[in-house]
Amino acid sequence: MKRLTSSITGIIAVIALALSVTGCGDDVQSARDFVTGKYTRATTLDQANDGRAYTSTLAPAAVTSAITGAARPLDNRKSGDRNYLQYRDDIITVSPNGSGTVVLVDQYRNGYTRHHSTVSQWGWPNTPPNDQYRSQSGK
Repeated sequence: MKRLTSSITGIIAVIALALSVTGCGDDVQSARDFVTGKYTRATTLDQANDGRAYTSTLAPAAVTSAITGAARPLDNRKSGDRNYLQYRDDIITVSPNGSGTVVLVDQYRNGYTRHHSTVSQWGWPNTPPNDQYRSQSGK
C-alpha cells in the first residue's frame, strides 16, 4: 500500500510539473470570464459581429492592469488611447468611455477583422495563435 501511495504521489508531481512547463495551467480564469464577471454589461455599446461591451468606472490603465493580472495575454499593445490584449481565443480592447472605461470582448477572428488595421501592424495572425505562439508583451 505504501508503494502504491508513493507511486501515485510521484505521478501527480510529474503531471503538475508538465502543466507548469507547458503553460496549460497558467490561467485559472480566462480573460473573457474575468471581464464578464467583473464589469457591467453594456449592450448599447456592443459592436457588430458579436463584439460584447462592458463598462467600468475605473480608468483604462487600471482596467487593463486588472485584466492582464487575472489572465496573462499573449501580447499587450497600446495604440492611441486604446489597449489591445491578444489571447488565444479572444481579442480584448480597453478604451476610455466618458470618465470610465469600455471593454470590448471579441472572439479572436472577429476581433482581428474589427481591428485589422492596427493589430496587423504588430504581426498578430488573422487566425487564433497556436499554443506555441508567444509575442513580447508590453509593447
